[in-house]
Amino acid sequence: MRREPADADDSIVVAPRQRSPKAAQLLTRMLSQDREFCARRVLDVDQLLGLAQGRLGAASFGADDALHVEGIRCLAGSIARDPGYDDLGRYLAGYYIYGWIERYIQLAQDLAEQPAIVDVPVARPLFLIGFGRTGSTFLHHLLALDSQARAPRLWELQEPSPPPRSETYESDPRIGRLRAQSEFRSAVLPDLHKIHEYDVEAPEECQLMMWHGPQHMILGLRSPDYWQWFRNLGPSQLDVLCAGYKRQVQHLQLFHRGGHWLSKSLAHAHFLPVLANSFPNARIVRLHRDPCQVIPALASLIAQLQIFFTPCIGAHDLGRRTLELFEQSTERMMRADDAVSPMRFVDVVFDDLIHDPLATIRRIYATFGDDLAPEFESRLLRRLEAESSRSRFKHVYTLEQFGLSAAQVMARSDGYLTWVERRTGAKLCGR
Repeated sequence: MRREPADADDSIVVAPRQRSPKAAQLLTRMLSQDREFCARRVLDVDQLLGLAQGRLGAASFGADDALHVEGIRCLAGSIARDPGYDDLGRYLAGYYIYGWIERYIQLAQDLAEQPAIVDVPVARPLFLIGFGRTGSTFLHHLLALDSQARAPRLWELQEPSPPPRSETYESDPRIGRLRAQSEFRSAVLPDLHKIHEYDVEAPEECQLMMWHGPQHMILGLRSPDYWQWFRNLGPSQLDVLCAGYKRQVQHLQLFHRGGHWLSKSLAHAHFLPVLANSFPNARIVRLHRDPCQVIPALASLIAQLQIFFTPCIGAHDLGRRTLELFEQSTERMMRADDAVSPMRFVDVVFDDLIHDPLATIRRIYATFGDDLAPEFESRLLRRLEAESSRSRFKHVYTLEQFGLSAAQVMARSDGYLTWVERRTGAKLCGR
């Protein structure tokens, strides 16, 4: 698809082709403010670890941390070897990795100072698992209106240390800092907020708490070697990573808890084989939509984020990687039925969710034996009424734009489509 500048329409969002001069200027200026970071060798994990510990103080790591560091080395090495990055992109990728290292060190320090973190109960968590653009953000925001739900907000995911407290949860100074960062991101990526709702005080995806997983690709990094590393992890290694995620859930709830943890992330699909080991009482909602829609839609969203790191978007390469991610994610979803009782799952089809979200939520709660409180239902009705009057942008994308065809996608999705039809009775697309 091609649009000339004269055809520009601010209500239409399409995938960018290249980083704009304005974005490059803003990103360069941001990096220049941290001269100590820029003086380090880009993508050198040892130097980044040294810088973070020099600024934050030393952290004591356990035996399981070797796996985390191994993955980070693989991620950094994959980026360093990829010709798709320019110098600015490599420094930005290094800065991205440095941010994860800082959070990891802070978590280790908090665990040492507050040993009670590992005793925080995580009772009956509710996980929303679906490929990108399946309505998961919409459903997540609705379910978070339940006063019993503890859904993490963007500001505490970005700056989780120290653990937030109930008495200052609505006035935490991190909210203001993250709002400034959000405004900067909007300046660099002016179309992103039009197709993915985010606000520093709104619920956000738990993938920001996961040290490893497919989220690095979803957030814009090209890292095929890392993706291969992650896919080859065995159950015991996935257990280590999932247990690390649980510690972060406990960390955020140390001083501010709810009736149940509410999380949504595509990354959870890849931990389904071991999720019940860390969360034995987990309740899981799986979301489904026509792959011919979700694959190009997610690829288009990833392209928006990839502009941080690569000067030009390789659309066909991005399409291939997104299709591969879809196959891996849905394969893990289907295999979970063999490892966990099917009664632990509710399967939601996108069209049903959009047509009658209240009925969908009633079904979720009834399936898991929960009551829908009148106060919660009233909040839902008010939110849905507000949603119906909200102005929207049109996100335009095609499979062909990303080097794919409907026949190709449907052939590689046939097993998944059959499985969804058997589970729900719904045909996601005509076959």
